[in-house]
Amino acid sequence: MSTAATASSSHRFLILSIGKRTSFHNAVLSALTDLTEGSRRPLTGPHARAPHPEPGPPRASRPPSYAQVLSKARRLLDGALPTAELCLVAADTPAQAARAVGGLPPAAGTEPVPLVLVDAAGAGLSTAPFETSVAEALGELAAELPGHLGTGMGARHAAVYTEDTGESVRVARPYPLRHLPADPHTLAADVVRLLGDHVQRWLNDSAAKVASRGRSTALADALHDFLTERAGSAWGLHYYTGSVVSGVIEDLDRMAERSGNPVLRGPSEHSLACGALARWQLDEAPFLIVVTSGMVDEFRGTLANLRDARARGFIVCADSPSSAWYPFQGTVHGAEDSRAVLSARGIPHVYLDDPERLPADLGKAYAAYHEGRGPVVLLATPAVLRAEGPAPVLPVSGAGHDRPRTASLQVREDQLAPVADIVNHGPARLLWQVGRLDGEEADLVHDVARRAGIALADSLTRPGNVSRYRDGHVVKEYLGTLGLYGFSWRVHSYLHRRGRLRPRSEQCLLFLKSRLAEAATPFSPRVLQRSLRVAQVTREPGHLAPFTDHPVLADARAFLRALRERLEVDPGVLADRTEAIAAARESPSDAVHELPVLPMSANYFFRQVRQVLDDLITTEGYTYTGVYDVGRGGLSAIRNLPRTGPGFSGWYGRALMGDALQAVPALALTRDDNVLAFVGDGAAALVPDIVPALVQQVCLHGHRLRRNVTVFRLVDGGHSVIRTYHEGRSDAEMSRQNQIVSLLDDEWSRSFGPLTVHHRHLTDPARSGLRDWLRQPATVNICSVPLSHNNEGDGLSLLSSHGWQRDELSDLTSSMIRAARNRYGSSGA
Repeated sequence: MSTAATASSSHRFLILSIGKRTSFHNAVLSALTDLTEGSRRPLTGPHARAPHPEPGPPRASRPPSYAQVLSKARRLLDGALPTAELCLVAADTPAQAARAVGGLPPAAGTEPVPLVLVDAAGAGLSTAPFETSVAEALGELAAELPGHLGTGMGARHAAVYTEDTGESVRVARPYPLRHLPADPHTLAADVVRLLGDHVQRWLNDSAAKVASRGRSTALADALHDFLTERAGSAWGLHYYTGSVVSGVIEDLDRMAERSGNPVLRGPSEHSLACGALARWQLDEAPFLIVVTSGMVDEFRGTLANLRDARARGFIVCADSPSSAWYPFQGTVHGAEDSRAVLSARGIPHVYLDDPERLPADLGKAYAAYHEGRGPVVLLATPAVLRAEGPAPVLPVSGAGHDRPRTASLQVREDQLAPVADIVNHGPARLLWQVGRLDGEEADLVHDVARRAGIALADSLTRPGNVSRYRDGHVVKEYLGTLGLYGFSWRVHSYLHRRGRLRPRSEQCLLFLKSRLAEAATPFSPRVLQRSLRVAQVTREPGHLAPFTDHPVLADARAFLRALRERLEVDPGVLADRTEAIAAARESPSDAVHELPVLPMSANYFFRQVRQVLDDLITTEGYTYTGVYDVGRGGLSAIRNLPRTGPGFSGWYGRALMGDALQAVPALALTRDDNVLAFVGDGAAALVPDIVPALVQQVCLHGHRLRRNVTVFRLVDGGHSVIRTYHEGRSDAEMSRQNQIVSLLDDEWSRSFGPLTVHHRHLTDPARSGLRDWLRQPATVNICSVPLSHNNEGDGLSLLSSHGWQRDELSDLTSSMIRAARNRYGSSGA
């Protein structure tokens, strides 16, 4: 064996062995010795002979598996690199290894980037899942290596050995991570294999002349620049990986990090759309979603919800050329055409199948974006996804902050006058249900409501647009929620007397920025038309309801400004309205909310949580973004809990169970607020766990959890709303169709780098540390809350307002009691 390069050597392969343990270095040396012995390949370097008395693995005891891998590796080297020099550098630390490499004589020929072998414990490096010491050490090593040895080196050129066999978290690393074998033969065999892989990778790269792409993909460039010009760093990148989109994702990931845009992942493709919808509703943040072939169907009804919300963004779905013969995962081919489905749903879309037409096709996509009809789906073929070059430069209107291009609709006098007359002269009860408001619109609503004595309500689908607290102060005009489910008792008592709607002449409902969908009220269209006086303000002609008495087709801001200028409220009317609001007493209106039985009723649980939130809000200025999933728990939270601002409701649009839960990571990582989510066990069972996605983004992607996230998983073992519907109408017992099996894990607490996650059992908020749990920063609380089922209160339906537990018995209930007394009283039964 030679210790110096022969004259015929044309390549030098560096092998860096890093750690302080002699046994590790000797195993590496033994492997390299066997690869060079009897060949024309020299083994060189300052550690080509064992510097320590401890020998390598004895040859006589080597297992057959070692002989097999050695034989195959030698065959590769003998055939491709018969005279290549293997140069071994052993060092205690990466820094020492870099200095040793710098002291080597120049290579006689080509010198690929080194293979780095690290004994982590021996080098004093942690391999815990979210520790960064190994990655930082490899980065420092690359920075200190001379020339191309450092600039070309990446984590894939390293292999790290760990002694930590008790990992509770498994996550892929940029570098290979394996347990340090106790058997030196196994370690030597693995070193042989690693060097064979290293050489083959270099041979493949050399043969294909593969180099890093100098330019990004044209599609990534174009979409990034377009969205950045319109929304700056506010728009979010959401992606789920896939082979054909991996290049575009890599480019966009890098661009978004450079421009400061949030990169938001989720446990499924569907979760990306949920997060995008929530961010649009709460922050008007545009989005770019990228998914792979065939996944256009994975967005479920959330795609329609994005359309209804007029959410602005692009959804890139890889697809196949239309000429492909039944392509794998394709949705545009001879047997089906997803474009027809998108057209039927009213979803704007563009098929990108020719790089030459990309500028023109993107022009269509940009125009659709500005029309504000919802997300624009881009079905992109592999040729377009791979196409490189500068972003197509197109004349695009609508530059600047993303705002609709449609002209402002000013209020017409003939439409404003009757509404102004109602506000100024009566009736004595006037309730406004309010849609999404911007800052000026919110100021106008609260100013007009205060000056005119108008009661305010939010909705099941958009909770918190008006709320109990604003800027830390109680909003006296706010009565609660009006909706198909979850209507508050204050709203009900304001509109009803003894269970019956007050006369049409005594009250009026106004719906601001609403299309007055079925979910907006518990009233049927017949009742809305015959028994209620209804005004509606919307800028969409197609959203004017057929039972609207006073339609106002205008921008909300223009309407509110004009109305404020017309305010001349009759003092007597104002006094009556103020009295009516005060008379609508706040109450759970049931008999079970004070009963501390176990498992808790939803009524009791939310009463206790309400007290905690009221205290935090009034004494500490606590604020939060509420997230409400579809189910009894979500609607009870909307009905019963005080809010400090807008929240996100899964009841919006299609009422898709699990959507709100899937939106939690996107909200938690982008809003400077606490996040409280209320999710039933039925919804949680339908969708993936969000905790790994949160841990990944905080610990691996550099996101910061700004405040506290608490998810209340409300477990009663059934589909509660459906069960209530079924039992309330047929007096049936619990049906098997409503059962859910929930497996409750034990309580646990785990730290993941800067993030702490607790799983807690919450059996009674009054006897727990809930107040402190909600205030812990950089913490995720998953609270499993065992509940019992009941059909009482919480605005589950108008039928529930006739129950015996209500504060005020309805006329119908009173009649039933009188009839029963007359029937049974005289007999003494």
